[in-house]
Amino acid sequence: MNKFNDLDLEYRLSPRRKSIGIQVTIDGRVVVAVPRGAKRADLARALERHRGWIETKVAERQAAWSRIPKGTAFFLGQPYPIRAERGDRTAVSLTENALRVSLPPSAELWPLLQVWYREQALRLLQERADHFGPLMGPAPGPVALREWKRRWGECRPDGALRFNWRLIMCPPAVIDYVVVHELAHLKVSGHNPSFWALVAEVLPDYAHRRRWLNQTGAPFLLWQP
Repeated sequence: MNKFNDLDLEYRLSPRRKSIGIQVTIDGRVVVAVPRGAKRADLARALERHRGWIETKVAERQAAWSRIPKGTAFFLGQPYPIRAERGDRTAVSLTENALRVSLPPSAELWPLLQVWYREQALRLLQERADHFGPLMGPAPGPVALREWKRRWGECRPDGALRFNWRLIMCPPAVIDYVVVHELAHLKVSGHNPSFWALVAEVLPDYAHRRRWLNQTGAPFLLWQP
């Protein structure tokens, strides 16, 4: 059907769609949404037309995943080897050289790490919202944590801020960008020039931070040891 034999292609019938859709997933797969009545030739032409974008996006995803070695956890953008040991109680501690986890015999690593990550994320995200809030106004609502597969944050109509707890794996500069992004939505809905101008007032280099998140941050949305 096409010349993309070196890529992981998945076709999904999507009867409600009126046009062919192409998505590169976080783990580097190419998903093609196929509307009812689409022909093989139509799919081939669509893939060929977007070849450059597809290959670039797949390469970005593969490169991003390659930066996360097995047995390594990230915290504030820094990699730490995971040192798991059996003990009498559950505990997580971050040292200069490792993320150390003490596990009772019946405990599992990932649930314990999630609790620790969430605690760190809630504390830091609330702190950064409190820091940037007065600079941008109006005052933000309380911060809450969520786990999304494709989203880092959102601003609710009532002013409540919700963030993906997995942000805590990203560098501080990127975390600040997401916080400022959502705070800006308290004043401007949508992503029009006025919105980006407001973000730029607080973070003049926001485009660099945003680019890192789009190109490098995606694996953290799915990562687990």
